[in-house]
Amino acid sequence: MVKKTRKESKKPLSILTSAIMIAIAAVLCVATVIGHMYSRQYADLISVYFNQPQTKIVSTGDKNTQHFASSYKSDAEREKALKEFGSDILREGSTLLINQKNALPLKSSAKITVLGQSFVDPVYGGGGAGSIDVKKAINFETAFEQAGLQVNPTVTEFYKTGAGKDYRKTVPDVFGRGKLAVNEVPVNLYTDEVKNSFDEYKDAAVVVIGRTGSESSDLSTKTLESGSTYLQLDKDEQELLDMARNNFSTVVVILNTQNALELGPLVEKKVDAALWVGGLGQTGAIGVADVLTGQTNPSGHLPDTYAYDSQSAPSIHNFGRYSIANSQVERGNAYIAYQEGIYVGYRYYETRYEDAVLGNEKAGAFNYEKQVQFPFGYGLSYTSFEWSNFAQSESKDGYDFSIDVKNTGKVAGKDVVQLYMQSPYTDYDKRNHIEKSAVELVGYAKTAVIEPGKSETVSVHVSKEAMKSYDAYGKGTYIVDAGDFYFTAATDAHAAVNNILATKSKSTADGMTADGRKEFVVKKVQQNFDDTTYAKSVATGQPVVNQFADADITTYDSSAQYLSRSDWEGTWPRTYADGSWTAPDDFVKALEIDTTVTQPKATPRTGQIDKSLGKLNMATLMKTDSTDKAWISAIEQMSVQELDELVRIGGYATKSADSTQLPATVDKDGPAGISSTLVGGENGVGYAPEVVVAATWNTDLARDFGEAIGEDSIALKVAIWYGAAANIHRSPYSGRNFEYFSEDPHISGAMNAAIVAGARSKGAIATVKHFALNDQETNRTGGAMLANEQSIRDLYLKPFEMSVRDGGALGMMASMNRIGARWTGGSKALMTNVLRGEWGFEGFVVTDQASYSVFAYEDLREGLEAGTDLWLNTDAKLWKLDQADMTDGVVAHIQRAAKNISFAISRSNAMNGLSNDSTIVRVTPLWMWGVYAVETVVAVLCLALLSVAARDLYRHASARKKARNNEED
Repeated sequence: MVKKTRKESKKPLSILTSAIMIAIAAVLCVATVIGHMYSRQYADLISVYFNQPQTKIVSTGDKNTQHFASSYKSDAEREKALKEFGSDILREGSTLLINQKNALPLKSSAKITVLGQSFVDPVYGGGGAGSIDVKKAINFETAFEQAGLQVNPTVTEFYKTGAGKDYRKTVPDVFGRGKLAVNEVPVNLYTDEVKNSFDEYKDAAVVVIGRTGSESSDLSTKTLESGSTYLQLDKDEQELLDMARNNFSTVVVILNTQNALELGPLVEKKVDAALWVGGLGQTGAIGVADVLTGQTNPSGHLPDTYAYDSQSAPSIHNFGRYSIANSQVERGNAYIAYQEGIYVGYRYYETRYEDAVLGNEKAGAFNYEKQVQFPFGYGLSYTSFEWSNFAQSESKDGYDFSIDVKNTGKVAGKDVVQLYMQSPYTDYDKRNHIEKSAVELVGYAKTAVIEPGKSETVSVHVSKEAMKSYDAYGKGTYIVDAGDFYFTAATDAHAAVNNILATKSKSTADGMTADGRKEFVVKKVQQNFDDTTYAKSVATGQPVVNQFADADITTYDSSAQYLSRSDWEGTWPRTYADGSWTAPDDFVKALEIDTTVTQPKATPRTGQIDKSLGKLNMATLMKTDSTDKAWISAIEQMSVQELDELVRIGGYATKSADSTQLPATVDKDGPAGISSTLVGGENGVGYAPEVVVAATWNTDLARDFGEAIGEDSIALKVAIWYGAAANIHRSPYSGRNFEYFSEDPHISGAMNAAIVAGARSKGAIATVKHFALNDQETNRTGGAMLANEQSIRDLYLKPFEMSVRDGGALGMMASMNRIGARWTGGSKALMTNVLRGEWGFEGFVVTDQASYSVFAYEDLREGLEAGTDLWLNTDAKLWKLDQADMTDGVVAHIQRAAKNISFAISRSNAMNGLSNDSTIVRVTPLWMWGVYAVETVVAVLCLALLSVAARDLYRHASARKKARNNEED
């Protein structure tokens, strides 16, 4: 018998096992190919996520290439300073609403019991792009204890590990999934042990009430399972206040809330003090603790009106989800009609109040004291201030107002002087449907810290341009009415109206809530009706004419009307078309994408060098004016492929261009600080949201906010910042109000302009968003927003205009909604005629999210034709046009867009390290080497599996063949 070798004796794998191995190898190969394809397709996004660049700068040794430098010597020093600044925002933005018998401040060593599940689960910010990394945030407990307050540990542990741990507020996520719920702990769950602990920590009960919102969804206006709307204090919260009132002599409420709540129960429950703090950001709790203990005197003022009934606002009747019944256009079947016109926030409440006092409103139809609890601009202090010597002087372009502010109290503090204007409401206005608010904010200033007994003279400049109003139906441009203009310094919007009414000889005898201070009013008489001064843009000299008739509901329905103070009840808004609008055929047709592209007279030059100028690069153009022909020559150096990729693939990063040595950029959200929430990478410091920044009424602080973002921009190498956000609090129920400043366009614009300028000083490009009329989240994706031109210009566009003209914005982000039937990014009226023609904008417009097919209405050709420049797209294949569609017109538009992008980047800190002789080279990021390694391992494994399977299948085949041969023998 012949002995078999070991190799020959090993049995082959079964045919089934071999087949499975081949299948596994095939799956691995296919997965590897797909993985390789997608890694290439989303290379920019993956690189941002892992914080690994795809290019580097090779310098010739030129030392003067740090074009934008940090003000700090080290990262540790920067982080420490920025965190302290985050606390400063809350020190200045915290707003004292109630303070009976000086309940606040608390003694720094006070023994307090903190109630409410929001104490251990605070609102730091909002959901989505504006969120922050809460893992790095300082909570109330830590901040209070650091300030010296002794916090009841039994109650705190009850919320952390006891029965209270099962109760936490909920909010929908960034995709709109989930539901709103307050989920306060019911009082019947507080055990005797917990209640008995009150006796030792009895100096005060501090009740924390929390509310927040999120991107992609609005707050519900309907009654929730708790029996209240989201902006009302529900049964459990009110019973918590009762428990506090019954057990403590001092009850303080902290409103850790971001939307305007209905706060009537605070009076009904006789709370002693209420402090609104908004969202905390990463370190804001420290600032709140300082305010509670008197280390800081609160100086915040409300950026919104707080009504007893949040649904008394006229916008509520057209807020939510409404459909276009006869539209089959994808993402084109929803609308909102802004039928309240200009009467948003205090513009409604204060105007109707004045009309009631003047007798222009039916007696008893409006009771201000039952409508408004805290007016726009309201805020208390731990000290008292006295104003005097209100004066005014005139210059060519405006008016300068001054007033002396004296601290008449016992502690140092800051005060805010607010400057309001009233325009005449004339017969011409009534005939031509021009609406005028009783007052509008036109300026403000915050004092420095004033010591007791000391004074400061505060100055506020108001441009004469503030006197203009848009006349859409008459002259079709801006006008200044003939008549009396009143300017008044006031503590809030309601005091401003009372001051002006006092000059009209009105008093409490006429139904005023308080007598006004007419010594704080200056009247200016405009002798002549003026329809020429502002018929041309002050910024550019271009004619100003109607641009948005196609967004006006009266264009399609002559019976539609907007709210008018000439007839409050007769024009009171109703839900337009009962929420289901059968639109005219021309409107439905206009909802469709328009791919028409204007063709140039000459074929665009690409990939060519201008012989007279030679080869140009971005470093040589850093200080070259945007109108210089060198920019045209530089862009003509770019190939069609470079142009296409730069414009089309601009999500969270922009492409570099070898031909012009344009550096790549990393671009990130969010308005509360550079964030990794949506795309990974590193975070900057997370700050309180913009509604708290607005509450500071401190424009210098807003500029510091922008500089702080810029500091992180330099450190993290994030040159383009998707912020700040400048939409209007049209309704208190907007889910993203935390991310926007105010119901008022002036403070929104002034704050945003300061932030933009501060960021730009550090080389960070702020893309001001969301341009425009993205004032609710429901149906923001493609929803048709319908408004008249006066409200569009005087309210909704004004913050964006100020960001450009006053802040020098180089970036703008188009909203995802439509203005009228046209997507905002596809509206030439908005993107070119107004933004560039009237305001003089020189930078780029980036779309909002455009990385998925669901955003197909953000069409590349339509957007380019309108003047949009950059697509927030992370998919290298998406929006790619066929060769036949890459017409001369498309290429010419892409060149224009590439120039706008390149110009802005040349003014940014992305240029750090670049000089005339530097070179940008491409590098393989570490994650890509990891992909190569995985692909190699998989390839070897597949070969091994296939080799073994093939060998054993061959052995099985040989054995079968041998068996057949034996049978034949």
